[in-house]
Amino acid sequence: MIRIVHFLIAFIVFAIVAVTVTALLQERIFFSVFIGLPAGTIAGVITFIYLRVKDRDQ
Repeated sequence: MIRIVHFLIAFIVFAIVAVTVTALLQERIFFSVFIGLPAGTIAGVITFIYLRVKDRDQ
């Protein structure tokens, strides 16, 4: 159950970061989604790993 919660939190972080970066760069870079998606993926993976390590320590 905790793993599902961690995955959902990481997915929410991914979505927020991806949309935010894409929206911020939309006027400067034509294909801003190519920067937003990797940024969101990295943020989501880092969040998931952080939550798993934090849960393991408790």
